[in-house]
Amino acid sequence: MKKSTRAGGGDVEPVTLPKIIVDMREFRSELPSLLYKRGIDIEPVTLQVGDYILSPDMCVERKSISDLIGSLNSGRLYTQALSMTRYYSKPILLIEFDEKKPFVLQGRYYLSTDESSNDIRSKLQLLTLHFPRLRIVWSPSPFSTAQLFHELKEGKDEPSAAAAAAVGNEDAHLEDERLEKYNIEIQDFVAKLPGVNSKNVNHLLNKGKSLPHLLTLSRKKYQKYWETV
Repeated sequence: MKKSTRAGGGDVEPVTLPKIIVDMREFRSELPSLLYKRGIDIEPVTLQVGDYILSPDMCVERKSISDLIGSLNSGRLYTQALSMTRYYSKPILLIEFDEKKPFVLQGRYYLSTDESSNDIRSKLQLLTLHFPRLRIVWSPSPFSTAQLFHELKEGKDEPSAAAAAAVGNEDAHLEDERLEKYNIEIQDFVAKLPGVNSKNVNHLLNKGKSLPHLLTLSRKKYQKYWETV
């Protein structure tokens, strides 16, 4: 509550705290508590898309360096970026690195000086080519991330927990069906093919008799499959 500035000074009006929707799994990290200490209302929700929803159109996927490498290698980050750009106009990939380890600026990215840097840079560049609206932000610590989130929220509309929780539920249901029905390695391979996305991958998997069969299809046949989605 805060005091009114009107004459008399006795009236009070409720203070609306800035709000961030946080995926339940993120509470294993210290970032939610740091956001709370900054006066931000934290609303825990199970999210299918993103880790933090800062506004109705701003979604953040948060990665440590080890998470980043793993999700780049598995192709999961591509799927996450696809979902974020599908449902939010301002998708953000936030990467937290260890400020105690040496980093160098190469092009637009901060990268560690180990041998995996070139591979990471190449894959991130490819990701930004696929998703030009995706912003990549680097943070040296959870404290810096909390400050960044606070700044990004300034002047923005507050997100809805119900709306955030509903995003991607249909895609998640289709993904569960695919996991039960198809080999996971084939799923990952097909999902990365040009023109394949969360809307048509299930249809393509159903049409294909086998992976070799899919790879021998003509462009005309592929187009026919897309037209029937």
